[in-house]
Amino acid sequence: MLRVGLPRALLYHKYHVLWTTFLHECGFGTVVSPPTNRRILERGVALAVDESCLSMKVFLGHADALTGRCDVLFVPRHESYERGEQLCVKFMATYDIVRNTLPDLSLITYNVDVHRGVDERRSMIAMARSLGVRAGVARRAHAHAVTAHHAHEVELARLQQSVAEAPRQGELRVLVVGHSYNLSDRLIGEPILAYLRALDVEVFTSDEVDKAAARRTASAISPTMKWRYNKELLGAVDLYRGLVDGIVFVVTFPCGPDSLMSEFCSRRVTGIPMTTLVLDELFGEAGVRTRLESFVDVVRERRRREQLKDVNP
Repeated sequence: MLRVGLPRALLYHKYHVLWTTFLHECGFGTVVSPPTNRRILERGVALAVDESCLSMKVFLGHADALTGRCDVLFVPRHESYERGEQLCVKFMATYDIVRNTLPDLSLITYNVDVHRGVDERRSMIAMARSLGVRAGVARRAHAHAVTAHHAHEVELARLQQSVAEAPRQGELRVLVVGHSYNLSDRLIGEPILAYLRALDVEVFTSDEVDKAAARRTASAISPTMKWRYNKELLGAVDLYRGLVDGIVFVVTFPCGPDSLMSEFCSRRVTGIPMTTLVLDELFGEAGVRTRLESFVDVVRERRRREQLKDVNP
């Protein structure tokens, strides 16, 4: 059985259900790199050029961690899903970056680029066919994978929305806005979510919203924004701004699209406290905790004053 390596970084956190379902139904085994730790990060930093964002450095560390553990490494190339949209250049270049940085690894890929007439279904089926999978098997695998991925996304959004509509579980509610590959990362995002909860904050994330609704909302707010995943973040802010007491943006340095999106929100969204955490490979947990404590204190005091106004108008 062919063992396919999946780096636990970048779009793995968004499409892991799609990819693993497809590969398993094609008859392949999968090997996922371990959760991010300092060793993986440091290895990625050593492999990457200095100008790479933290998320790409993490990805290279995960790709390297799979050396000798799999037969081929799975590194898709994503450029566009809809006309008028585009993804960050790192998703377009990931395959080429890995191929040139780790030339001894055998890679497999599929492309998604609607602007050039390359759709996900045909490309994934072609990849499977190149590995000896029969056409009928590959088509059924893709259909099942898409169904599983959609069900997973819908369930995440449903669960979070049901909590948002229920009575508060914590003293405060905060929306954490960031890409899934940052918020779901063991080293980058998970400590932020965990510490907010330790401060008695009920946490919602931009990754667990209705993605299509978020993109529609974002398009109405900013018709010129072209980055698909940043549309989802912007839309999440608008969908949840009336349900939370504060918003925390998590940005990995030096991400241009995220910086523009967070700045856009800070200028457009008023009446709610916001803060931005910009993280690079030198970030320390103590510093992040201090920032979060200060922000929660501000949000808590603001909410206390609002409650006093309600009692004594």
